[in-house]
Order: sequence, then C-alpha cells, then structure tokens
Amino acid sequence: MGTLMGRLMVHELRQASGLLSSNELADNFEVPPQDCESPFLFKQDLPSDEARGVWRKLETRLRSILGNADYKAWLAPLVLTSAGANNVYFVAGNAYARTRIRTEYLHRLQAVWNDFDKSSRRLIVDIEPLSKVPTNHSEVGNPNLETQYPTISRSSNDQSGSNLIIGDFEASESTLNLRTFESFEEGASNKIAIALAKRMANDASNGEILLLHGLNGVGKTHLLAAIANQSLSTQPKRKVVSLTAQRFLNLFQAALRDKDTGPFKEGLRAADILIIDDIQLICGKIATQEEFFQTILELLSRGKNIVCSADVPPEGLVGLTPRMTGILLGGFNIRIGEPDFALRRKIAERKVAEFAALRPDFAPSPQALDIIAARVIGTGRNIEGAVKQIFAASSLIGQEATMEVILEALGDRMPTPTKSIPVDVIKKRVALHFDISIEDLIGTRRHISVARPRQIVMYFCKKFTKRSFPDIASRMGGRDHTTVMHAVKRIEQLADADGNFAAQLQIIANKILT
Repeated sequence: MGTLMGRLMVHELRQASGLLSSNELADNFEVPPQDCESPFLFKQDLPSDEARGVWRKLETRLRSILGNADYKAWLAPLVLTSAGANNVYFVAGNAYARTRIRTEYLHRLQAVWNDFDKSSRRLIVDIEPLSKVPTNHSEVGNPNLETQYPTISRSSNDQSGSNLIIGDFEASESTLNLRTFESFEEGASNKIAIALAKRMANDASNGEILLLHGLNGVGKTHLLAAIANQSLSTQPKRKVVSLTAQRFLNLFQAALRDKDTGPFKEGLRAADILIIDDIQLICGKIATQEEFFQTILELLSRGKNIVCSADVPPEGLVGLTPRMTGILLGGFNIRIGEPDFALRRKIAERKVAEFAALRPDFAPSPQALDIIAARVIGTGRNIEGAVKQIFAASSLIGQEATMEVILEALGDRMPTPTKSIPVDVIKKRVALHFDISIEDLIGTRRHISVARPRQIVMYFCKKFTKRSFPDIASRMGGRDHTTVMHAVKRIEQLADADGNFAAQLQIIANKILT
C-alpha cells in the first residue's frame, strides 16, 4: 500500500499539469486503455449489491476510528462507481479531496474494507473524469458531492479544472480566498515584499527568484497564497504549483522509493510559477536540494518564476548546499520585518472587524486599538492572538469590549529588555519623542511639558536598568532619590488610570528598545 500511495502522489503533479496521457492514466489504475474509456466507466463492472452492502457496513466502524467530523468531511461524500474482481473505485469531489483521502485516510479505509470483503479488493480513489458517469453509478454516497469539498474558484469560461496544486497551505476554499493581497495590511516592514510579490503574481514569465524571509507570523505564507490567488485570477490557464517544502520532500522521496522520478520532475517543471513554503525544511537533505536546484534551473531557463519562503536569508540556512545558496542569493532576498506601531494598529483594526462580523456588538474604541498596537509587540500573529483574547473575554462575560476589559485581557505586556539599557539611551529616546532637549530633561523647569517626560525617563530607568534610586537620581541632575521614587509611582498610577497614557507609554518603550 505504501508503494501504491507513493505512486499516486507522484502522478498527482502530472495529472494536474496535464502531462499524463490517457494511456498513462489508464496504467495508473491498472486498466488496459483498450478495454474501457475511463477507469470509472466499466461496461460490466457496475457496483454490485455486495460492494454497496460492504460500503454501507463500514460507516459505524469508520466513524469510531476517524471521528464523526473527519468521516463526514472526507469519507461520507465518496461515491462508489464501480467494482470488479480486483479493484473497487470511488470518486472524490476534487483533486484536493482525492489527495487528502489518499494520504491520510485510504490506508485505514482499506484495512476496514478488508474486514468485510474477504476478496481483499484494492480500493482506488480518484476524481470524476470529464466524460459523464452513468447516473446508476452514483446510487451510493452523497448526492450533493459537489458541495462537500473545497474547490479553487475559476473563471466561468475555464473548463479545464484548477491549475493550482495545493500543498499544505490551506484546508478550505474560504481560508485560501481570505489570503489575498487585499487582505494583507501594508506597512514599512513589508511594502517591498508586497510590491515584488505582486510583480511575480502578475508576470510569471520574467524568470526570477523571490525569497521572502522573516520570523514566524510576519505573513510569509499569506503572501505566497496571495501570489497563487492573484496569478490564477489574472491568468486562469497559468499553471501554479504551490507546495510546502515538506510536501516537496515527501513527493520526491515517494518517487525515489518507486524508482520513477520522471512524473515528479515533469509535473514540477511544467509550472509557470513554482511556490515553495518553508525551504528550511529541506536543509541537510542533499538529494532533495539537488532536485530542487535542477528544477529551478529548468524553470529559469524557460523564463518561469520561483517564489520561496524561509525563516532566515540563504546564508543563514544551516545545511543548505553551496549551489542552492548561490542560486538563491542571485534572486531577490527580501526580509519581512516585525510590524511597527502603525502597521500593528492596522492589523488590529482588521482583526477586530473580522470578529465584529461574528458578534456585531464587539466594537473596541480607537483608543483601545492604540493600546493593542502599543502593548502587543511582535508579529501580526501576536496581534491576532491579542484580539482573540479580548474577544473571548468580552464574549464570556457578555459585556462590551471596554477599556477595562481590554486591559484585563492583555495584562502587563510591557516588553522586557534582554540586557540593561544605558540611561543615556533612555534620555535620548524620550527627549526625541517629546521634542525637547536633554538639558530640559535634567534641568529644573517644572512645567508639565518637561516635568512629565522627566518622570517618564526616571520610570524607564528603573524598569529597564538595574540601577538604584540614588544612582538614577544622580544621573537626572543630582536630584534626591525620593524624587525618583515619586516619579515611578506617579507614572504607574497614570498608566493604570488612563488608557491613552498607557498606550503612549508603550510606544515610548518600543522606541527605547528598538
């Protein structure tokens, strides 16, 4: 069964890319092409009552093994189309459903089937061919087959089926369609990446490599999915191969086990645009990297585009071969950084809008969005998690997302420095924020426009350094240590009582630490 699964996965690429001939397709299902037009259109192998009976008996056992949700989502919609002496054929809703069933459920389905079918016929799952299956072939299964599985939206005049081979990016059409350029917030940390991603999506014939790198959660996978969406939206007949590096590795290893790498290579190299996510997963895999390298060379020679993502730039990928490092460095290497305050606020606003669609009374104020953006440091994923916390806290107590609820949900998210910050750095950043001089900060003026920034400096000196109150006081113009103690207490009181002040304090903290 393992060998069969590997062979089916390898053929997947060629079928989706239109490279598998009718004879090869028939060979895939071990049906001589001269005997029938399609592996699903047998003249004498219509589903027998016995096969239908076995299929019906499996339901209870499969539900207990897989769980009700998985059974309903993946196996219940299968349609038994034909049964012969050696094989039993099922139709899945689309290519993605077929692949998912083959890789995750078919071995279990086969094991349970063998308990009920003493002839141990082999189960084969594929998608319905273009030629029409007789209506009496679909008596078993869910009649609403086309609504059971996610599909990639296509233009109305395209009848060839989806050219997108989905790896592990998405599990549903709705999730995939959410990951577009329109749903990706732009800011200083990602605008170059967005511009190049759009270029790659709109023109797949300029022979370029784009590597997006950055921390987990900055939006690399979102941009890769957006490229695939945009590419197929503008040119539906374009062939887009979109895989994770792990999926690439699995397919290649299956091809090696079967000693038949030809279909795998041809399927990949037929792509107009090849998208591989998380290439750090193939580091240290010499043979896989060599295959990827040759695929890149082939695609570039035909003017096709390659888009990849990784956690770090090529020179930081431990285990990457020199040839792979060199070819990647010859392309665009764009870092997606962590979002700044403005971008974090835009992300928070978008996520709030998404949750508001689920609960209309979920409407944090603009000041609350400022606090979220100021307090939650990190990637867009961190922002999304914070909004989820607020939404959950608000929903559980049945109250509006007031400032009190938000502050309680977020807790103390003031960043902690990895090392002590010099007092002079704190002075400079605070003075720059308030547009005042260092002399004013350590001087004797008591106007609120100077006194409050001075107290903020003392507060951060205590929070971000290991210096004592007397030491801080001596560095703030030779003041008494009780002045510093009072300043720290006063700033803490203001932050607890005033959300806007807390947000401003967070912004200043971010500036000090960056």
